[in-house]
Amino acid sequence: MIDVHQLSRATFDRLATGYGGAEAIRELQDAQVSKHLLLIRFVLDQFPDGGAALGDLLERSRVAAPDRFRAIVGGPLVGGWTAIAGRAATQDVLADADRDHLAAVAIVAAAAAGVDGSVRIPVHDGRAVLPGLGAVLLAPGAASVTATSTGGRLLVTTGTGVLEVPPAEQTPAWLPVRSLTASSAGLSIRLGLDDLHPYRHGYHVPPANRLPAAEVDRWQTLFEQAWELLAVHLPQRAVELVAGLETLVPLAHSDDGSARSATLRHAFGVFGLTRPATPHDFAVTLVHEFQHSKLSALLDLARLTDPADDRRYFAPWRTDPRPLAGLLQGVYAFVGVADTWRALRGAVGVATARFAEARLQVDRGLTAIEESGALTPEGESFIAVLRRSADELLAEPLAPEVDREARASLARTFTAWREHNGA
Repeated sequence: MIDVHQLSRATFDRLATGYGGAEAIRELQDAQVSKHLLLIRFVLDQFPDGGAALGDLLERSRVAAPDRFRAIVGGPLVGGWTAIAGRAATQDVLADADRDHLAAVAIVAAAAAGVDGSVRIPVHDGRAVLPGLGAVLLAPGAASVTATSTGGRLLVTTGTGVLEVPPAEQTPAWLPVRSLTASSAGLSIRLGLDDLHPYRHGYHVPPANRLPAAEVDRWQTLFEQAWELLAVHLPQRAVELVAGLETLVPLAHSDDGSARSATLRHAFGVFGLTRPATPHDFAVTLVHEFQHSKLSALLDLARLTDPADDRRYFAPWRTDPRPLAGLLQGVYAFVGVADTWRALRGAVGVATARFAEARLQVDRGLTAIEESGALTPEGESFIAVLRRSADELLAEPLAPEVDREARASLARTFTAWREHNGA
């Protein structure tokens, strides 16, 4: 059964501050699970038989172990896949392999729930991917393989035999999803570092291929240092990340060597990024992108802007014009960015200057939203609460020279935007 979700006013207002808390994150997650189930039902309808066998396996797993089922079906990359498959189905271009990925989701859920079943799962580029776990390497030419859940064990039948996954001993035939772990100030976190999932794409740069072990070690070291900054200096944000962030997707480095990160609209709890240069950049990126996830999930439950507004606006952190919804996403993310830099003053040398710049960017963008005349009643309420958070940032005392330089930087960005757009 799929629940109907509506945020309480208290949760809505907490999220509007730029924070939210762990309970608000869980409410957003619950809504995402229901959205995934709706889209899975739509994908089942694309099978010639209506997906009767897969639907039965999913339902038996849900009944047997609701929490474990929810953890699998609610996974962020399941959300990414349902969005891709659902969009393709509506356009009548859904490929069989993309449709059949549902079998891989179903068998992982069945094994987690201790439900017996057997399915054929598709092979992508020589890999049979079991979402959240890893991939079985196969000989060239295989289009699908049999995966079986029996007594809570997950078995994959290959051309050379049967492999239990994850295997008890390391084998070249199995590539696990690696993890990043950290613990500091009483807060522990584990994130998947997924360079295997066939539906981890959709960012402005392609996902990285399988990372060498030494590169994973670099990510781990940086992550531990970033987590210490967050857990010590921003424990409230760290708690939110523990509650809702599940996966990072490493992205391929661009030709210009600049750092990149992005969050997909329909994949809550995951984002893509190139390896950050420093621990503090990593910490800020974690907060920045999770802000996008939070707002995107909220927008599944509430409309904040008028979709008929087709104007373009100045976003103080970029030189291309942005639609109102995009400007709101940026402002919400930068409230988190400014808050993070504020908290890191005294621990990170560049934090004061970055805070000064970010709070002005929030103020300028938020003012444009307030003056747009294109907010819904819920949007006006949301922005009124967010304005109080922005004003708190603006009220923080800074040395006059730091504030002057931040204002000069914003003016230069606006001049470049105006020249770039002929406005």
